Amino acid sequence: MKPTLLPLSSLAINSERDVVSARQRARQLASLLGFPPQDQARIATATSEICRNAFRYAGKGRCEFLMEDGPHGQFLVRTVDQGPGIRNLEEVLAGRYHSGTGMGLGIIGSQRLVDRFSIESSPERGTEVLFGKTLPRASAGAVRTPSRIAQELARAQPASFEEEVRQADRELLRAIGELRARNEELEQIRGELEETNRGVVALYAELDQKAESLRKATDLKSRFLSNMSHEFRTPLNSIQSLARIVLDGSEGPLTEGQRKAVQLIRKSALDLADMVNDLLDLAKIEAGKIAVWPTEFEVAELLGSLRAVLRPLVQEGSPVQLVFDPAPALPPLYTDEGKLTQIVRNFASNALKFTERGEVRVGVREDGSGRVTFYVKDTGIGIAREDQEIIFEEFTQIEGAQQKKIKGTGLGLPLSRRLAALLGGQISVESEPGRGSTFSVTIPRRYAPQGAAATSSVTTVVGMVDDAALLAQWERFLEGSHFRLLPARTLEEARAAIARERPSALIAGAFLGGAPTRPLLAELRKDEATRAIAVIGYARAPHEMRLLALGAEVMVERLDERHQLLEAISRALMPPRRVLLIAQEGRDELRAQLADPRVEVLEARDGSEGVKRAREERPRTVVLDANAPGFAEEALGLLRQDPETRALPVLVRAARQLLPGEAQRLQEAGAQVVSVHAMLRDDATRTLRAALWEPEGAHG
Repeated sequence: MKPTLLPLSSLAINSERDVVSARQRARQLASLLGFPPQDQARIATATSEICRNAFRYAGKGRCEFLMEDGPHGQFLVRTVDQGPGIRNLEEVLAGRYHSGTGMGLGIIGSQRLVDRFSIESSPERGTEVLFGKTLPRASAGAVRTPSRIAQELARAQPASFEEEVRQADRELLRAIGELRARNEELEQIRGELEETNRGVVALYAELDQKAESLRKATDLKSRFLSNMSHEFRTPLNSIQSLARIVLDGSEGPLTEGQRKAVQLIRKSALDLADMVNDLLDLAKIEAGKIAVWPTEFEVAELLGSLRAVLRPLVQEGSPVQLVFDPAPALPPLYTDEGKLTQIVRNFASNALKFTERGEVRVGVREDGSGRVTFYVKDTGIGIAREDQEIIFEEFTQIEGAQQKKIKGTGLGLPLSRRLAALLGGQISVESEPGRGSTFSVTIPRRYAPQGAAATSSVTTVVGMVDDAALLAQWERFLEGSHFRLLPARTLEEARAAIARERPSALIAGAFLGGAPTRPLLAELRKDEATRAIAVIGYARAPHEMRLLALGAEVMVERLDERHQLLEAISRALMPPRRVLLIAQEGRDELRAQLADPRVEVLEARDGSEGVKRAREERPRTVVLDANAPGFAEEALGLLRQDPETRALPVLVRAARQLLPGEAQRLQEAGAQVVSVHAMLRDDATRTLRAALWEPEGAHG
């Protein structure tokens, strides 16, 4: 319903005195309507400026004072003239018009003083300006009816022309005083900021010094561990050999108690030797001195060797079964068999330690575009989401009743992650307390030689951060790998590097040289020549993550370790994946959320069509829409019934609050539910894309 405009007063503008009268009338009405003195002055000043324009440029006009009825009404002033209109009105309103007479300054200034401002102008009809401020809450002295306002105006004694001018001067002096006080306050704040900035500069200098000291300490630690590990091996090997000789009876028969004691000594020596070997491998990796020896071998042979090694860990009659899934028909792998075996063996031995009943399942699957994934899935105690990154820190174990029963060094998983990075791959984990865990390692089917000799395989990465120390650290991390870092500390340097080198990936912060990087990332996505460049968003704060989310394939918060940097680059350069989208309606929105140079989106309208397309197109992942109740469950049921689509990873996008038990049924059917119903559009897009790029083992 359109609000009603109630007339309060009006007067003709035929002279400068009429302009002053209009200013006086505006202040009187504003006072009667309950506006505070500062707002009264603003309304009066705006009225004076607009009425003066009408008199100066049109010769005459009319000023009307109105009140908009309603709970959120406004006090409005409307001026009308029959003049020649205002040329260049758009430039005037935008503040781009400059005139020797000052035309436009009054309009712009008045617009800033009020809550509402509109202007219409043409040579045929003249100019009409409507402006006003929202009425304040009714106070004891406020008058809100036209009849009462007319009575109050009639009783009021009009001020003289001179008095009105003096009033305007007083208001001007008051405004100047407020501006002076504000400038003094700003000057004080500027001084404080300069002092703070000097402190920050000093702090950064100290941090750089600390970082250099830490780097030297890390190098010393690596050399110490490397040297000492070698020194430990000799006595440990001697203890194992002597224990074996004694147990064999070469030194005479043993009592049962003596046999148990020697067996304990031998087992302790073996455990200590394993820890020493892990320490030595970690030290070699940190020093960049570990070598990769790729050979060609069959997947079935590797699984057979693992089966022989792991079988003795499962005692006869144990409630835990060790199951090996049949190996798919894959071409031979060309990589370091020993390091790959070490990773998977570590996964499986951990799974057997922390699984009291059920099964530990080991297998491999083809991952598309020349990559394979080895996985170990158990029904053990599981790992909470907040602990799934902690387990990859050296000498770290999660506190818990089951963990206290089982001793370990906390080195196996950190070492496995670094070994995977050396092979050009990455490790992922999907787990839930009480429901087990799935550890996966994804590597290239054929290992790409690293180092300067393999110049054809060198991959250029542009580092878009203005921190010289961090760029130098990243360059050190990438030494000996097939990645080459090209630093860019300004947007101009970044544009030049991209145009000259055509890099495969970028590491971009939210700001570069004080300017936001988002426009540059948007330009890359629009240009066909640069669209395929992978972007790693380096977000060190939540607001930076929001700025980078839509322009980056991978988001990271920390890149201060070599394995983190290598893993982030490898993830960003993962091959494109084909995604099947099954949705009844709203496919445009979903397609936009999945839009990515590395994603090919197929579409189906229901579960039956989805099964058919999945059998024909072989997608990597299926995305189901759960907007309509029952739709996702029905489509998921059809996918799970068909032998050829049963194992496909499925994401269910829920843009609504799911019904009780609905999420649990979807998860029990092997789907990952991605709830975005309470999220903003950008956050929902980021969440769905992050889930899409998780390794398949993480989808259950």
